[in-house]
Amino acid sequence: MITPHFMKRIISRLKLVIQFIYASIGFYPTLISLLFFGIAVLMIYFETRGISKALEDELPFFIISHGETANMILSSIATGVFSLIVFSFTMVMLVLNQASANFSPRVIPGLITSKSNQKVLGLFLGTLIYTLVVMVNVRSEHYDTDLPGLAVFMAMCFTILCLAFFVYFIHSISTAIQIGSILESIYKLTLHKLRQELEQDEGKELPALFDNAKWQLLDSSHSGYMQKVDKNAVIELCREHDVVLEFLQPLGHFVIKGLPFARVAGQLKDKDAFCDELNTQVSYYQEELAEINYLYGFKQITESAVKALSPGINDPGTAIKAIDYLTDLLIVRMRLTDEKIFHDKEDVLRLRLDEVSYPELLNQCLGPIRVYGRKDPVIVLRLLNLLKNLCLTAIAHPERLGPIASEALLIVADADDSVQNLGDREKINHMIDALNNSNLLPRSLPKLSL
Repeated sequence: MITPHFMKRIISRLKLVIQFIYASIGFYPTLISLLFFGIAVLMIYFETRGISKALEDELPFFIISHGETANMILSSIATGVFSLIVFSFTMVMLVLNQASANFSPRVIPGLITSKSNQKVLGLFLGTLIYTLVVMVNVRSEHYDTDLPGLAVFMAMCFTILCLAFFVYFIHSISTAIQIGSILESIYKLTLHKLRQELEQDEGKELPALFDNAKWQLLDSSHSGYMQKVDKNAVIELCREHDVVLEFLQPLGHFVIKGLPFARVAGQLKDKDAFCDELNTQVSYYQEELAEINYLYGFKQITESAVKALSPGINDPGTAIKAIDYLTDLLIVRMRLTDEKIFHDKEDVLRLRLDEVSYPELLNQCLGPIRVYGRKDPVIVLRLLNLLKNLCLTAIAHPERLGPIASEALLIVADADDSVQNLGDREKINHMIDALNNSNLLPRSLPKLSL
């Protein structure tokens, strides 16, 4: 007998499998290949009904009636499209290798999931499959007419379409490898995910329950990166058991089997059953996609900036662009509360997800750039300008000014130790004066000595 718990487990696993398949580079190529196979089978069926013979008088230029000509055309199409497939997949691998070497390995999942390139590769594969199916049926004894002429003509049309999209593919792949395009894509995905989080954010303060309740720890049944939680299912589970659940680590962090990863407040009658069902709603996998967790977008942009500042790459322009994107994302993140709590449909508190706090996020983003770019006055000025923009936005969120001031002190201290040129130090002091004159920081920043 199929129990509700078993069905929930199956549904949870199906969601995870679908997510993996959708993020795979073979998702659209597989779907489009199956579509073309279906078209080929359908065309062969129509050929058995004499569609080519019926159209031969009306469309003589479109119907191929010579067997050797049809074989030559189909053979040429199969060879040419196969060459396109090999070249295209080689280009994709080269792009991924170059992105990993020059930017950050974290950006590779985002490049793989590019749907436009997947569709083009799917068109190539589908055309090859269609052509092979038609080739097998040329001069088949099952036809009333000599050749599947219309099916051969459609293979020619698909080939012309492949050539047109091959030009688009070359343009797309050459654009995708540019760091500006990669950063913009990550920025847009992260911004979209942040806006989704803002829509779901209840904006409520953390209740006293989390300080006063008696908590029961729950051990993890897996070791791995806890990436996703089905919030609606977990809230419903907590409502059924009448408990409040809190995850002890933010999503994306590594949890170890046998160690606490969550805790519950309330009378939990069957701990094992609760944990077993909870684990079906938690997904563990390795990919770091910004559309799943906005923190990965911050991380990828930061790592791209750090890689650009390395002596081997030496591309401060990319680092500046990354800082500009981080400025906008940090401003949007400022409006998101650090306490991610969720209530059920009866407005009863049921779930709290541990969240990377705003001060910690600031340090994770600005710390590496500050360390690797502290000798470059342009980077220092850009970081101080970022903090100035955050201060202006923080007028509506005064609790954010303290962490901003702390990061500013770190940047100024590193600049004081690393920037030697007096002209550069004077420019940095002008930016420090602008920050101090805004009267927004809780304490004034020290100026560099001249």
